[in-house]
Amino acid sequence: MAQFELIDQQDACPGCGRGSSSTLCQDCQRWAAQGETLLHHRAWFRYTAPMKAFIQQYKGLGDYRLHSAFADVLQLASRNQALVPIPSEPGHYARRGFDPVLGLFGHLPLALWLTKGETAVPQAQKTRAERLVTAQSFTAHLPAVVPPRIVLLDDLYTTGRTLYHAKAALRAAGYQGEVISRSLIR
Repeated sequence: MAQFELIDQQDACPGCGRGSSSTLCQDCQRWAAQGETLLHHRAWFRYTAPMKAFIQQYKGLGDYRLHSAFADVLQLASRNQALVPIPSEPGHYARRGFDPVLGLFGHLPLALWLTKGETAVPQAQKTRAERLVTAQSFTAHLPAVVPPRIVLLDDLYTTGRTLYHAKAALRAAGYQGEVISRSLIR
């Protein structure tokens, strides 16, 4: 664990949790200018070379044995909030044999309220500009009774596009409470 760099939350963007940015970063200013209510995202770790190597081994090479590597760190309360993971596309799940986000957060009581359709190109293969214009691919299915807060869970926050699409799907399904997000990496 020593090779992974924790994000100092006192010195992180209040909108997306980007480290070393204690004021609203340019990405969050752009989201706000587009009319988005910011997710007040927080991540545990920076996306450094050792973390890139971990993600490549875990997701890229499909090494599921690594799914619990951060279970002691990835702790969240579930009282009065639902922990909603960002799901994999069905094709990615079929090729990999597991859902990386469910693997990382599977030790928590998860609410599987989102489904993801297939997209032409995986996010990891897109440029930053291509990610930002990615079409909506999420659908939400809410239970009859929902808590006042949803915490979206993902493995990696890059541009925020995935999480903002997930939030939009929850809103389209009728959710009116607070939506925030957390990820392993930012």
